[in-house]
Amino acid sequence: MKNATVTRILARRAAPRVVSLLAGAALLASVAPLARAYDRDAPSIVTKNPTVGARGLYLVQEGDTLWDLSEVFLGLPWSWPTLWSFNPQITNPHWIYPGDALQIRQPQPLSQTTIVWSDTIHKTDKTDLQILARYVGYLPDRAFESSGKIKYSRESVTNFGQYNEVYLEFGEDMRVRRGDRFTIYRDMGKVKHPITGDVVGRRIKHLGVAKVLDADSHYVKALILQSYEEIERGDLVTTIFPHSWIVAPEVGEEEVLATLVALDDPVRFAGQYQYVYLDKGRNDGVRRGNRFIVERRGDGTWYDGPPRRVDLDKFPWENVGEVMVVEAFEETSLGIVSRSIRALEKGDRLHMPKGY
Repeated sequence: MKNATVTRILARRAAPRVVSLLAGAALLASVAPLARAYDRDAPSIVTKNPTVGARGLYLVQEGDTLWDLSEVFLGLPWSWPTLWSFNPQITNPHWIYPGDALQIRQPQPLSQTTIVWSDTIHKTDKTDLQILARYVGYLPDRAFESSGKIKYSRESVTNFGQYNEVYLEFGEDMRVRRGDRFTIYRDMGKVKHPITGDVVGRRIKHLGVAKVLDADSHYVKALILQSYEEIERGDLVTTIFPHSWIVAPEVGEEEVLATLVALDDPVRFAGQYQYVYLDKGRNDGVRRGNRFIVERRGDGTWYDGPPRRVDLDKFPWENVGEVMVVEAFEETSLGIVSRSIRALEKGDRLHMPKGY
């Protein structure tokens, strides 16, 4: 059908041309190469698409219709409204006249799609994204031991909030000055290493921020600047830390093996964008922005059942996720799950290859 239409159009072009006298010299100049291309005395060469001028203009021939031209230039005759949309000077699509210049936008050839085969159906590429991190409920054991405490208050209230004044007590080794700020928190229990059983930190709840007003006495006078919930006598204070910051990926300078020791949320499993705690920190070469591969080995059905240690050494380690360090302490780190194809849990092995 298409070839018959093309032949019919080209046959009509062999007839004498009727060129509109209203066409200006500029238009004739732009279509002159086209007119020569359809010279009746030229060799009978039939091409897939009729020649279009350098400016994308086509000169209408006797008997042409938008329907026929759409089939030739666009490949589909019922696409004539598209061809009409290219030529707003046509007031009635059923009437085009010999000598009219039509704007033709020939379809560009589709770029060839390149297929790259992956070695695995599981996504294992390292992430390359910045993360807005927040300080969640974890405190290293050493910071907990050096914390101060809200001991008393000059105000006759049981619970404190913003702008209440309190008295803080610190250990003898703690140097406190007027204007210092501290994070107020509540101890929520120990965080133990899932393999060794050692205490690696404390789970905490953020309560607010306090500013020192007077540090000349044993009991340090402070003002509560911010409170996220009610604060009580006995709650603790530690050196203030930022509550949120931007973390960008940082290449690891050395190889480090770590263990996922705890989850921020009181759940058994962790997924993408949840916070977790690692048992390695600055003393081990870990820096903010480092990325650890979460590795497991064994049969896939074992992950969801009781732990099995039988013949695990015979299996290769598999990449099941990634954790980015958002804060590195001396001996531990706070991380966020940046990628996971399995639910992560305490005891998972974390591996940072050198240069990763």
